[in-house]
Amino acid sequence: MGTSCYTVRRLGWYQPPHGDPYTRRLPTAEPVASFDTFDEADAHRWALEADARAGENPFRFGGGAVFFQSSLDGPRLHDWLMDAGIDPPASELRHHDWRAWWDAFAHTWSPDQLAHAWAAFDKVPFFDVTEDDPGEPLHLIQEVRYVDRSSWFPVETFDGTHDVDPAFVWAILGEADPEGGYPLRAYRTARAVSAACEELNGNPQRRPEYLTQFRWLRTSARRPGFGRSGMFEAVSVPGAVPARSGTAYLVQRRAFGESGHVCHGRNGRDTGSRVPVRLFTDSAAAVAHRDELIARAASVMNPFQVYTPPMSGLTEQNFLAAVAALSAPLPWPTGFRLAEWREWWDLCQDETTDDQREAAWALFAGQPLFEVCRVEVSDG
Repeated sequence: MGTSCYTVRRLGWYQPPHGDPYTRRLPTAEPVASFDTFDEADAHRWALEADARAGENPFRFGGGAVFFQSSLDGPRLHDWLMDAGIDPPASELRHHDWRAWWDAFAHTWSPDQLAHAWAAFDKVPFFDVTEDDPGEPLHLIQEVRYVDRSSWFPVETFDGTHDVDPAFVWAILGEADPEGGYPLRAYRTARAVSAACEELNGNPQRRPEYLTQFRWLRTSARRPGFGRSGMFEAVSVPGAVPARSGTAYLVQRRAFGESGHVCHGRNGRDTGSRVPVRLFTDSAAAVAHRDELIARAASVMNPFQVYTPPMSGLTEQNFLAAVAALSAPLPWPTGFRLAEWREWWDLCQDETTDDQREAAWALFAGQPLFEVCRVEVSDG
């Protein structure tokens, strides 16, 4: 039996457009290095973390409340800083006062004081270490999802679960979602998945709706290729799935667009793009991992940074009624302007309970950040 491998990953942070002063956390991760032992991986992680922290202000990450930077509330953060001889601002000050205070005084602290201060900001990591399963990863073939950018309707998926809008059948431009796709089948070897991918991409008649819906398909800036050469692609997925299993359970996350929102079409409609995370042989283990990832994301993110109100599937009137049921500590916005909702939820955090946070995420329960689906596994 093989031994585990330890991977250092760069965690996802995103600077939204249109004036948001905060760099927001996304539930994404990019592998940067692998090691045979945890100690080696952890040492590399902390070296990268130190470089990423240099000159940064933790209060500009996550959102406009201490909740998004630290598991400590304002008073306990105040005491933590005083333990290292750092004179913090009054704990009742507004969040931007904490941010301005750090900018003004952090450069005067000793290296030990700076390290002590950063240790409080457990919700602002830039890297982490994961333990990978021994053995080779599996290979998943997925269908790249395209959206008609003129009508903003997604094209039908391979299994027919998403319909095109018949009013726009002559639209000329289809643009790929920036990442992810619709999972079709997992393969044991890279050779087998490459052959299957080549066969699917070489026979456009298998996807006739592309030929009628679009005269030309274009990928977005973050995906290589042009034209119809990239309808299907292969990606590696970690997971210990024994030979001759036949099926596995795939934990997958929602794909994110260039705006930082989950990929969507008109009126918040799901395009179907998913990014594979890990394969499991047991459905209960997959569900447990999914739930862990959802809880972890909810503890560091503002739901209104990735979802627009229409993605709840509710009318404006019903959405506002559902928000009223949260009993939030501050008056809520009256329209669907996303920036107002994001800022409002930031400002609510100092007086918001965990139950209220859970209820806010539940507004978008129909479009969860992570899901589990069953996929067939070929031993070829």
